[in-house]
Amino acid sequence: MRIFKVGGWVRDWKRGVQAQDTDYVVTGATEDEFLKARPFGLTFEKVGAAFPVYIGSDGNEWALARRESKVGVGYHGFEVDFGPEVTIEQDLYRRDLTINAMAVEVFDDMKTRVLEVIDPYGGQEDIHNRALRHTSDAFVEDPVRVLRLARLRARFGPTWTVAPETVALVSQMAKKGVLNELTAERVWKELSRALMEPHPRLFFDTLLETDALHVIFPEVYRLKTALEARRWHPEGDAYEHTMLVLTQAAKWKYDLETRVACLAHDFGKGLTPRDQLPKHYGHEVTGVPVAKAFCHRLTVPSDVTRRVGHTTRYHMHMHKLDSLSPKTWVRMFEDMDAFRNPTVVDLLWRVGICDERGRLGSEMQDVSHLAVVNEVFDRVRAVRFADVFPNGETNPNRIKEGMFKARVRAVKE
Repeated sequence: MRIFKVGGWVRDWKRGVQAQDTDYVVTGATEDEFLKARPFGLTFEKVGAAFPVYIGSDGNEWALARRESKVGVGYHGFEVDFGPEVTIEQDLYRRDLTINAMAVEVFDDMKTRVLEVIDPYGGQEDIHNRALRHTSDAFVEDPVRVLRLARLRARFGPTWTVAPETVALVSQMAKKGVLNELTAERVWKELSRALMEPHPRLFFDTLLETDALHVIFPEVYRLKTALEARRWHPEGDAYEHTMLVLTQAAKWKYDLETRVACLAHDFGKGLTPRDQLPKHYGHEVTGVPVAKAFCHRLTVPSDVTRRVGHTTRYHMHMHKLDSLSPKTWVRMFEDMDAFRNPTVVDLLWRVGICDERGRLGSEMQDVSHLAVVNEVFDRVRAVRFADVFPNGETNPNRIKEGMFKARVRAVKE
């Protein structure tokens, strides 16, 4: 039996960065022999049914080396062989990218040995050249690998490029309908991770460069042809603006919900008729059903979907706060259901900051004035039923009208 560290740990070690996790692969042993040997004195819990994978008591993932081949459609359409005769090179062959297809053997005295990298597919050279390249043609067998490719570039940054042959391969996958096999759950899992990477725009840029964006995220792709008025958006189109907004969200280290809202806030611009460009009248209204449909399709949590819809609807108000009437303020808060879910106001404020600075040349724009949205809401939220109706009230229409008027007075004050 031989034990290897594989994948991301080796890649990050060779890049000189701290690995996020450690995966092990075992060769030369059956499942029973591996469990009986208990490497490093660990105990293991089996997960997954398709092939033996274990979570060790060290918290890391362990697996028997395996070969696999595509025999059906979808994520589960694979035939897997994990016998003791499978070599580490054969196991690495099935991995997505060359930089993830490396291994180092682990010994009891590993700290005193020079780690020799098993690198049959040129991963070290691609790390040196900062190139993302598919390991083999088996890449096409799992469309999730396209999303991982884009996500890794979002992690590594703009100095990394996708190898030309990999760009061509992904483009062919898109044309042949392979990407249509992606499930909503897998897309959301990869998207949610990609949005939290240091360079989230590179996730979408990579999909655009490989002709995959229009298949996986058509709402984002449509923004590319949504031309903008240069006076307000020197960057030229709604796609570039959205990417700049996402970049601001990453810069401010905002949470996932904020980044989803930033991504979706201008989806309505993708529906603007060509004869109306570069103006986008009412896009904040037409964008709401698009943003909600996007979230529903990707199985985004329902509470996040609702708040994303609200911020899409009212993000343009953040550009005209000083001209909103007291009644408009209160109606906005009521429509956003902010009195029951006040976090949506803070979300709108964060999207407003990113939207304001997500324009070419406005990256350092003063956004302190946007804080008024929270200040006004705090004043309006302070209006209490007992103060408006000291003698009580049961008529729902009177309650609604009375509370509305009192909140409007609070804004005026």
